[in-house]
Amino acid sequence: MPEVVYSGTYRLTPTADREAVKISLLRPRGTLYWGGAGLDGGYLRPQLEAFQTAGLRHCFVGLTNTGTADYPGLTGTFIDAVRSGLSIRFQDDGEWAISSGMSPEAGQFNLIGYSYGSLLAAQTAWSYARNGHPVDHLVLVGSPIDADFLANLKKHRLIRRVVVIDLRQYGDPIYAGMSETELLAGAPQLAKQFAAGKGEGHFYYAHVVKDSPRRWASLAQQIVAEGLK
Repeated sequence: MPEVVYSGTYRLTPTADREAVKISLLRPRGTLYWGGAGLDGGYLRPQLEAFQTAGLRHCFVGLTNTGTADYPGLTGTFIDAVRSGLSIRFQDDGEWAISSGMSPEAGQFNLIGYSYGSLLAAQTAWSYARNGHPVDHLVLVGSPIDADFLANLKKHRLIRRVVVIDLRQYGDPIYAGMSETELLAGAPQLAKQFAAGKGEGHFYYAHVVKDSPRRWASLAQQIVAEGLK
């Protein structure tokens, strides 16, 4: 994993004959957004722009932990999807760190994820909180996260707010806290929605369709209304 980067400024206690020595340490600041499996969809940049337009000025795309790094295209996307169901949806007490996409000027540290990306955001939030770094907001959109992991995230004192945005109203069979059995049962419907490419169900924000700009803007406004800056 990339090395952990912190940010902050501290003043060392001076001796009688020396001036104060000022050192700077990077600490987590800014907002990172991970998209769905593959982390390379055509919606990523427009969604990021929608976040910025809505007021998240220090917002960046998360690009870590994807199968497309070694297997570009649908193969890497499929690998991510499999990992979502088999491993990453469950709590992992290992290190999940960020080495890029941070902004010292930002007032908050926020992590947003959609689908597969929601699990990367959740694992990253868990890792940073366990290492003593506050996370202002963790936003999970269309997330297949395990119920026990979700409960622990909500209880952690350093994860100040967990926002869950399910997409059931659009026909998404996935929801936060679902069981492994439910996830497997919904797989055929997910495959059908993905193949259709019409922005239906789980892919409401992922497929680029005629009214996608409105959808992206609406999601951004909903998230900003939760207190993200």
